Amino acid sequence: MPAQALYLKYRPQSFDDVQGQDHITHTLKNAMVLNRIAHAYLFTGTRGTGKTSTARILAKAVNCLDPAVSKRPCNKCVICTAINQERLLDLVEIDAASNTGVDNIRDLRDKVDFRPNEARFKVYIIDEAHMLSNAAFNALLKTLEEPPPHVIFILATTEVNRVPATISSRCQRFDFKRASLRELMDQLGDIAKKEDMTLEPAALELVARQANGSFRDGTSLLDQLTAYSGDEVTLKHVQVLLGAASREIIYAIVASIAARDVGRGIAALDQAVDAGADPRQVARDVIEYLRGVMLFAVKSETMLNVGEEVKTEMRELAAQMNSEQASRAIRLFSQAALDLRNSASPTLPLEMALVEATLEPTPVVANPAPSPRSAPTRDTSNPFAPSAPSTASSVPKKPEQTFQRVAAPPKKTKSASVEDAETAEAMDDLSVVAVQQNWNQVIGELTRVNKSSAAFLRDAEALTLKNGELTIGFFYPLHLERFTNDKNAITQLTKILNGMFEGSTRVKCILSPKRAKMKAAENDPLVRAAMDLGGKIKDVEEE
Repeated sequence: MPAQALYLKYRPQSFDDVQGQDHITHTLKNAMVLNRIAHAYLFTGTRGTGKTSTARILAKAVNCLDPAVSKRPCNKCVICTAINQERLLDLVEIDAASNTGVDNIRDLRDKVDFRPNEARFKVYIIDEAHMLSNAAFNALLKTLEEPPPHVIFILATTEVNRVPATISSRCQRFDFKRASLRELMDQLGDIAKKEDMTLEPAALELVARQANGSFRDGTSLLDQLTAYSGDEVTLKHVQVLLGAASREIIYAIVASIAARDVGRGIAALDQAVDAGADPRQVARDVIEYLRGVMLFAVKSETMLNVGEEVKTEMRELAAQMNSEQASRAIRLFSQAALDLRNSASPTLPLEMALVEATLEPTPVVANPAPSPRSAPTRDTSNPFAPSAPSTASSVPKKPEQTFQRVAAPPKKTKSASVEDAETAEAMDDLSVVAVQQNWNQVIGELTRVNKSSAAFLRDAEALTLKNGELTIGFFYPLHLERFTNDKNAITQLTKILNGMFEGSTRVKCILSPKRAKMKAAENDPLVRAAMDLGGKIKDVEEE
């Protein structure tokens, strides 16, 4: 017979055993004492926070035979014992994920009118209630609104937004919150003590942090550690099992970003991967550490649940990094964590994120240079047109006294149609060149209103301008998809271009023709060697 899992062995059996949900257990106990039990409840919250366990405890409490209401459930009477042994017919647990159809709910509705066999109330616990179909919700609606007096419904869900308002409005809603780091450490420490396990404090903290607010995830991980390392669990055991890098290596990576020392950061990344760390876990750890540095930079460190030693390190790094640099690094490593799923190299996305995070961002010019289309130039054919005022002149000229004469247009030597066509073509080329020359200013202006979409323009270029339509080519399909999926990006970019170049322009986004040439260049051995060192192809020039 397989051993019982720890999360089942130490499942809460009374309201006092439920950790981190005092606002819920206190309300339910008072409702028991005041005899204010509702006919329907809606328990919502992330996984592993105790929704189903609390529902079972409530089912025991409303049917407990102990004369002292405040002590219910007693876990000693016939009803409580039957529920703990999962043999009470009056407690019906339904998995909505596998019983989503309207026929399942109709069958439930037909059986609701039958009175309980042993208990006072027949309790229906519908787990993952958001998985029910719309027809099933409609079939349940009337029964849930006016159930028989001997029936109590408890709906549990992790996605309350998918539960219709007509259902949730007929239930008493309780939101289960994620466990704090201290609550998780206390519970896992108690379980380890009961199981005669020895955990290093650093190992216990890492397990609790990895649980991410879920009691069940933390207990399951602790159970897995007992099978891996026995009764003595060290920090090294947890790191090997999770594929996590040591805190010293994560600190070295973040410190290299703060010091803009890319070589040191690449070496730390290689050290972490060579030691067996999972690159995705490394990315998550770096993001979590950078978050702490950012919170110190914006003076919100009270939200951190880390040790004093780690706080000291983060405080020192926050003195070297501003909040903008930290948030930019977080965005880069978050994107790298997504790119790792489809990357042929296990570390290349992380190395690219590290290189970009250590580089100085492109400076944004507050007042972009005027477009060559609108910049005033001196007409060399007109001797009366003055030159631009010299900055070395000791006597400044008054603006109202400055005039410019315009020479008469020269005589046409070609037909009007031919010259107009050549002029239009020259203006198209000149406008595209102007956009290319001021591309960083365009990105800077878009960054002010849409930072996420502006980042994708760094790997794009202006291609052509025909019939008032500017075509922009993206080097990467993912960047093209992300930019075009943003409903406001193209509108904002069009407004910026029209303002900078004093024209009426439409924007069209395509995959750049250079993409195929860049893919071919990536197969070159020399180029691949450079990319393995953190390089990135920016452009391909024709020979």
